[in-house]
Amino acid sequence: MKAIKNINTVFASCTWVLDGRWLVDCGDMEPLLPLLDSENVRGVLLTHGHFDHIYGLNELCQRFPDARVYCSEWARRQLLDAKLNISFYHETPFVFDYPERIVIVQDGDTVDMGDGNVASAVATSGHTPGCITWMTDDALFTGDAYIPGVRVVTNLPHGNKRLAAQSVKKILDLAAARTICPGHDVDPSILTTSLSLSTNNPNRPV
Repeated sequence: MKAIKNINTVFASCTWVLDGRWLVDCGDMEPLLPLLDSENVRGVLLTHGHFDHIYGLNELCQRFPDARVYCSEWARRQLLDAKLNISFYHETPFVFDYPERIVIVQDGDTVDMGDGNVASAVATSGHTPGCITWMTDDALFTGDAYIPGVRVVTNLPHGNKRLAAQSVKKILDLAAARTICPGHDVDPSILTTSLSLSTNNPNRPV
C-alpha cells in the first residue's frame, strides 16, 4: 500500500494518504485533493481527536459523502466537543458535523481497506485516552502516541504518563518489521514548544 505524507499547517501534524482512498488523520484539505481518488475515498483512520489531527474532517465529509471516520469512543467524544479536542482554546473551535459517519473501533478491530489490505486498531492510550495506532502489514501509523525523538506529550488534559510509556513499548515491539509513520514531522524542540501552548493557556480545560 502506497502511503503519501502531507505536513499540515497546524503544529506540523501529518495526514497520511493511503492509495488515494484512505487517510490517517485529516488536516489541510487543499494539498490533499490532488492525492485523493475523487470517486472512491473510503474513510479516515483517526489516531486521536486533538484538533490538529481532525480539523479537515468536515470539508472531507462534505466533498466525499461515502467517507467514514474510524476512531475510538473517546475520540468520538473529542470530535463532538470543542473543549475536549482543545480547539475551543485556540483560534477556530471545531466540532464534527457528521456524527452519523463515525464508526467506533476497539483494540484489535480491523478495517478492510480493499485489495487484500487490512488496518488493525492497536490501543495506545497515554497522550490522550483512546489513542489508536493503525497497523498494516508494513507500517504503523502512531499519531502522537509515539514520535521518534520526541517524548510523548502527557501534560495535556487527560494525559497519562504511565499509559504512554506502556504504549511506546507496545509500538516498538510491533515496529520490528514495520515503518513508523508518526503524527508530526518537525524538529522535536519546535513540536514540544508548540504543543505546550495548549498547557500554558490559563483557560485550558482541567
